[in-house]
Amino acid sequence: MRLWRWGLQAKMATSYVIVTAAATVLVELVVVVLTIPRLALTTAGDPIANDSVRLVEATAEDLAGRVAARAAALGRLPTTEELRFGDPVALGPGQARVDPTGKGRVVIPYTQTTLSGSAPMSMALLLTVDGRIASGSYPARYPAGARFDPPAGMVVKGNGVGATADGPVRWATAAVADYARLTATVADPVTIGVVYVQIPAGVPLVTPGAVPDAPSASVLDRLGAAGLTLVIVLAGAVPVGVLFGLLSTRRVVGRLRRLARSTVAVADGDFRHHVPVSGRDEVGQLESSFNRMAEQLVSAVDAERRLAEAGERTRIARELHDSISQDLFSLRMLAGGLRKALPADSDLQRQVRTMEETASSALYEMRALLLELRPLALGDAGLLPAVEEACRVYGDRFGVTVEADLEAVQVSPAVEHAVLRVIQESVANAVRHGEPSRVDVRIRGRDGHVAVTVHDDGRGFDPSDGSRGFGLTNMQERVTELGGELTVDSAPGSGTTVRMSVPAGAT
Repeated sequence: MRLWRWGLQAKMATSYVIVTAAATVLVELVVVVLTIPRLALTTAGDPIANDSVRLVEATAEDLAGRVAARAAALGRLPTTEELRFGDPVALGPGQARVDPTGKGRVVIPYTQTTLSGSAPMSMALLLTVDGRIASGSYPARYPAGARFDPPAGMVVKGNGVGATADGPVRWATAAVADYARLTATVADPVTIGVVYVQIPAGVPLVTPGAVPDAPSASVLDRLGAAGLTLVIVLAGAVPVGVLFGLLSTRRVVGRLRRLARSTVAVADGDFRHHVPVSGRDEVGQLESSFNRMAEQLVSAVDAERRLAEAGERTRIARELHDSISQDLFSLRMLAGGLRKALPADSDLQRQVRTMEETASSALYEMRALLLELRPLALGDAGLLPAVEEACRVYGDRFGVTVEADLEAVQVSPAVEHAVLRVIQESVANAVRHGEPSRVDVRIRGRDGHVAVTVHDDGRGFDPSDGSRGFGLTNMQERVTELGGELTVDSAPGSGTTVRMSVPAGAT
């Protein structure tokens, strides 16, 4: 335990030293950048050192901002006619040029005809999230609607050098954000497209008419002085960081040691062991959660010893889930109080608001999950009473009208289980994701098959967008195993209908 304590203290003290040293280096670098002129090559017409990455990235970010503004007005990505990429300049294959207006970008030529050449073009494309071309500066070669073949190593946001069919290119990408969908509950914009910019790699990238500066004879002296200052500051910062790190972590390490001993005691079976809550910070919350966990374990163990039947063990599991729901509720209230207590301009406001929204969403999901985990009383009551009970519970718990139109059918136990599970999953998906006012459940017998329909009038979704969830996949696999069919019909704003047909005697 002593080794563990020293290891934690050493790591935390080292982190203070690293932060102190990094801050010192950063400040020194800022001073160097602001006080020492940028070094340039001595030969006029040579490439500007390290400018290609910055310029290509700046061009991609600028175009992404223009596309986002246009998309916010249109409600979709703009076409080539609505937002043109590039300018009518003469810039052929294998050529790259800096924007002479001093805007810190590269020149993107708008090329209407296919140019012959074995070198890549300087160009920009607007891509959809599925990798298709929406518009671009070279429509003759890269028409709208075609699938784009990205260079090796390309990512949604970044830069690099990659190989294309025409040769190596320096590329950069920038995400197009949908700021029109930002709401009080959606804190981050959704990415609706990607701007891709490339220039030929390894070619001169020169600003027309610019003459690079000659290196100054005093540059090395000034760099040497800055380096010496950095060494002196670091020499003083390291021991101060070590001392401050050890002193500042002493109390935290002591509290963690006490919590670790209590964890070992619980692991050895002493569930009644508690730790004193020594503060209201994160460690204090951890201590409080540990005590609450120990109390729940005591209750669970005592109940397990008293109850031998499976039904009682299921009740214990339900109580444990309910306790988690209470904890989520407490977390949401705590986050709300913290948000109100913080100043309105605090940097933590966004994180606290996100935590509150996440806790609310998790609490709603937990309530729906608890209903999905309810035991299925098929053995004694039968299929129809079990379905009616599930519909009633969902309606009462979530304030949604759930109507059941059920016809008595003779089915095998395996089909009974599948039907109940599909209905339960479909209703759960509807109330959790669709926000419906009404859900209709129907069971019919037809030609040796049992047909199930679950329809809701919620907001619906697009089944073809590739975001098929685990619940729908699980239902599909369950029905397929019994030789049946399951279809999902939905569209945004038009509700959702789940249809299931399976042989009544399937096993």
